[in-house]
Amino acid sequence: MNGNRNAIGVLDLLAVFRRALLIQASWSFDRMQTVGFVYALEPALRKLYPDPAEYENRLKAHMEYFNTQPYLASFILGAAIRLEQNRASGNNATADVSVLKTTLMAPLGALGDSFFWGALKPMAAALAVAVLLTGFWWAPLLFLVIFNVWHLGLRLSMLFWGYTSGGDAVTLMARYGFTKMARRFKILSLAVLGGILGMMPLWGPEFKPAFGNSIVLMASGLAVTLFLVAIVRRGGSPVKFMLGLAAICLALAYAGVI
Repeated sequence: MNGNRNAIGVLDLLAVFRRALLIQASWSFDRMQTVGFVYALEPALRKLYPDPAEYENRLKAHMEYFNTQPYLASFILGAAIRLEQNRASGNNATADVSVLKTTLMAPLGALGDSFFWGALKPMAAALAVAVLLTGFWWAPLLFLVIFNVWHLGLRLSMLFWGYTSGGDAVTLMARYGFTKMARRFKILSLAVLGGILGMMPLWGPEFKPAFGNSIVLMASGLAVTLFLVAIVRRGGSPVKFMLGLAAICLALAYAGVI
C-alpha cells in the first residue's frame, strides 16, 4: 500500500452523495440498508483500493447489517470513507469501520426520525396547507421546496462533516443542534395550525364553520395554539397533538359543523 491512495477529493465525495440518495432503493430483511450503503460507498473504495482483490475484500467487509435514518446515513458514510482512507494509506491499518457503524447507526437513527419525520416534515406540511387554504395552487410545491432544501442540504453537509470529523458524534450535535431545531420546528408547526384555525372565517363557504363569529373563533384558535405550545414546553408530543387536531377536524366535518 502507498500514500497516493488517500486522495479522496470533493468529486469523490459528491459521487458518494449522489449514490447515497438511493440508499433505500434495495432493502433486505436480514441486512436492511446494507446494499444501499455499500453502493454509495463503492466509488471511494474503488479509488482507495486499486488492487481488485483488496477492493473486493473491503466491499465484503461492509456487507454487514446496517440500518439507520437514511438521511443521517450520510454522516456515517463520510466517517467510513475517512477510516478507509487511513487504512489504505497505512496511517491506521487496524481501523475498525464495523465498530464505527455499529456505534453510530442506532443513536443517529433515533435522532433522525425525531428531526426529519417528527419535526421537519410536519412543519413543511403545515406551512403548505396554510398557503393552500388561501388559494395558492403552488402550495404543494412549497412543501417540496422546504423539505428538500433542508434534507438535501443537511445530507450533503453531513457527508463532508463525517469525513472531516472522522465520525465524531459530539461535534455533530454541537455543529447542527438537531434537538433545538426540532423543538423550534414543532413550535412553528403548532403556531401555523393555530393560524389556520384563526383564518377559517376567511375561507370559502365549504370550509366556513356554522357556529360563532370570527373574533371568537380567532381568539379560540390563539388560545388553543398557546395551550399546545405550553404543553410542548413541558414535554408533550407535538405529533400526537397534530394527529388529535386532525381527528377532531374530521369529526367536526363529518358532523357537518365545518
